[in-house]
Amino acid sequence: MAIEINNQGNCEGDVTGTGIRACDIGTLGDLKGDVLFTKDWYKDITNGSAEFDLAEYIKDVKSFKAIPLKGLQDFTQETPDNETNTSSLGVIQEVRSGKPQFSFMFTKGTCFHKSLYNKRGQSRWNHGLVFEKGILLATNSDESKLVGFDGGMFSVETFKLLQGTDLEMSTAKIQLLNATEFNERMVFIPFDMSGAIGDVNGVVETSIVVDAVVAGTTVTASITSACNKGDNILDLDEVTNFVLLGTQASATTISAVSQNASTGQLTFALDTAVIATDTIQIQLNDGTYKVVEDSVGNLYKGTSNLVVVS
Repeated sequence: MAIEINNQGNCEGDVTGTGIRACDIGTLGDLKGDVLFTKDWYKDITNGSAEFDLAEYIKDVKSFKAIPLKGLQDFTQETPDNETNTSSLGVIQEVRSGKPQFSFMFTKGTCFHKSLYNKRGQSRWNHGLVFEKGILLATNSDESKLVGFDGGMFSVETFKLLQGTDLEMSTAKIQLLNATEFNERMVFIPFDMSGAIGDVNGVVETSIVVDAVVAGTTVTASITSACNKGDNILDLDEVTNFVLLGTQASATTISAVSQNASTGQLTFALDTAVIATDTIQIQLNDGTYKVVEDSVGNLYKGTSNLVVVS
């Protein structure tokens, strides 16, 4: 759905006598998180509107063009003052604006930290800042595209351990490269226009283990969180959530899926019997993305081990 850029709500009424419009947003609210956008992510702006809503955002998350970093414990603003030069006559002249810089702190454990640490790099990501009321993005110079803020440094500090009253902590430091973009071309998109983008979680990495396969029409497997092999993932027992990979002598597809709610074991029925020396591999795949969604909106990805049929 197309949403209108620079539209922060209904402006039909004024606050009489105060000199400000009723719909003007005086504060964005608390900063709640960051979204890492790939450098090629953008939405065309046509007639002042862009295709950026909850459904489009979920597609971006599924394709890994957008990675939500939710659940901030704290953040700090570390933007330096504008750089200046003072002449021999005492005249001060601005040289350049301070580039926006922030630190984001999370207390979300070792699995989150490993994933965060894996994403560090220079000029690897652009950024969208998520607030209580909406998401802050930018436009390009001719206002033809909605974009993330141009990111430079994305540094993740070494994991801090619990000590005294100091919490276990993951800290990501970012620098935005364009102060003009941040100060002059920022665009705030309220969630009551776009949908609850701030509630979308990132994709969960799974571990899919296929059991030994004998010739026939049945394959069994387990699916758990890659972070915690004791965490059985349920609610994915739909045939449309899986594709069969590997090599089979005859064209073979998954015809049905069932799951034991107690053990978490998945049973896959095949439409054609596999034979010895065929290979079997199971992948989460919704037909468009290598990511699937459960009934409450959680997103999962994963590909199993490759098994030779005996």
